[in-house]
Amino acid sequence: MIFDNIKKFIKENDLPLYRIAQVREAVYHKGVSSWEEAVNLPADLREKLKKNFKILSFDVITVQSSKLDLVFKALLRLNDGNRIETVLMKPGKTWSVCVSSQAGCPLGCAFCATGKMGFKRHLTDEEISDQVLFWYQFLRKHNLGERVSNIVFMGMGEPLLNYVNVVKAIETLSCADYLNIGQRHISVSTSGIADKFFNLAQDLPQVNLALSLHNADDEERTRLMPVNRKYNLETVKEKLEEYIARTGREVFIEYTVIEGENNSPAHVRKLGKWINSIKDNYLLHVNLIACNPAVGKAVATDESTVKKFASALKAMNINVSIRKSLGSDISAACGQLAAKEKNKK
Repeated sequence: MIFDNIKKFIKENDLPLYRIAQVREAVYHKGVSSWEEAVNLPADLREKLKKNFKILSFDVITVQSSKLDLVFKALLRLNDGNRIETVLMKPGKTWSVCVSSQAGCPLGCAFCATGKMGFKRHLTDEEISDQVLFWYQFLRKHNLGERVSNIVFMGMGEPLLNYVNVVKAIETLSCADYLNIGQRHISVSTSGIADKFFNLAQDLPQVNLALSLHNADDEERTRLMPVNRKYNLETVKEKLEEYIARTGREVFIEYTVIEGENNSPAHVRKLGKWINSIKDNYLLHVNLIACNPAVGKAVATDESTVKKFASALKAMNINVSIRKSLGSDISAACGQLAAKEKNKK
């Protein structure tokens, strides 16, 4: 929902200006999912709002619940019929939302189900921020907690190819008048659109940057991630150094360990060499995750392989963590989002 449109409506209809605060309270604090629920507003105003404004810019088709983890996945229908997925998860003590920034994706990474959909279109800033608002409503409705604490742009699409709308959505989500999610609790994951790193450092210096690397050999990375043809490892390194110099912020290197593709001792050495070649590399932190079965080269990886990979990186004085994969039983884990209406739970 674009709240500025409601403020304009209230002013143009000569309604008391305190109604603006009441609408904000209903939507962004009480988490109402329909105007009928906004009982702090008079009935006639609720009716006017219902006729003129949708609280969410999409329709919810299904919500699935994982039997393995505290994870929920929603399939959403946009106004033009395109579909996206978004995920609510609780990996620790707080709730996080994984948002999509595009319907489909143009990058075609070999291990990602979203890429097999092809690219449909960019999402608007409203469609992006409304995913978080939807899950906030969900939490309130089901008494699962008071708020969304973290946002990760790791859903469908490449956020930095939809840069303007992603920035607008983050500014909305972090605004004190709305959901008030601190920008240090928002992470933008990119496949390496390196020419946007500087823009992100300039426009949103408090937001976390995560780089999906997955291989430190140019030829092999290109096979996994065709985007490497334009933004190769040397280019990404150069732009990362500029980003770190400007922000002084930690950068996360996302590395999906794929059986038979990027998990050999040689791959560990190449990754370590690339990281150690970067200036101020103490600010780089590798997040390893076992590959989730999805499409193509996405062959499931056993836990012991990932642990060995992590130990080898630690021996090279590289900061590393193993990130648990969540929601794989409902295809809600990394690389599995495909906006298909099947496997309902």
